[in-house]
Amino acid sequence: MTPIRQDVHPPKSSDARPHRGPAAGEPLCCVVVEDQTMFLQLLVGMLRTVPGIRLAAVAQGVREAIQACQQHPVDLLILDLRLPDGDGLEVLRHVASRRSVVECIVLSSAAAEFSCPQSLLKHIRAIVDKTQTYERLSAAIQEVVRDRGVPTTRHDSSSSGDPCEILRPRELEVFELIGQGLTTNEIGARLGISQNTVETHRKNIASKLKASGAELVRLATIYNQTSLPRGRAR
Repeated sequence: MTPIRQDVHPPKSSDARPHRGPAAGEPLCCVVVEDQTMFLQLLVGMLRTVPGIRLAAVAQGVREAIQACQQHPVDLLILDLRLPDGDGLEVLRHVASRRSVVECIVLSSAAAEFSCPQSLLKHIRAIVDKTQTYERLSAAIQEVVRDRGVPTTRHDSSSSGDPCEILRPRELEVFELIGQGLTTNEIGARLGISQNTVETHRKNIASKLKASGAELVRLATIYNQTSLPRGRAR
């Protein structure tokens, strides 16, 4: 692990006033710290499907993360430990010095070996192995939202809701197959429908989810990775 940068300092005393948390009815302010770009994009996509969460910023290093946390009232920190410029726990130390209530979900490829300093234990909500990220992380986030009593009204305008709730059964089947990487022709063959019918379903899905093209494929992929098997479109 790279040593912690010496030019990253804790906030000055005038900037270290404790903050409590979101106002009643407000979503939890979340910052994600992860240095692997592809993995970070998948995490961001997943968070956009979780009601009660407002994704405020992402960062790929200690210094960048601390700057982001200085700009946003962080309630939930999703934190990779091994960052290019230091130890991810330095970010949690910084946030904890500014906010009396902050929860952290630690991401690690060696979760079983993680040892947290006693001073930060109260802030650690879950330790998630990266091989189990989607199901375990989703469950941990939803648990935080539920325990904090945050309303689960969606605040992210990039999607209008849970695909299970707003798509018709056939549209959901097509959506799942899009997430599996199938082409329009392959989806038609799998479901026994014409290419034109598949295209119509895609347009309807895109309209309902307010996403099209690559964004629709990304949402469908994340949906498949974060949802339990439903026995459809297989």
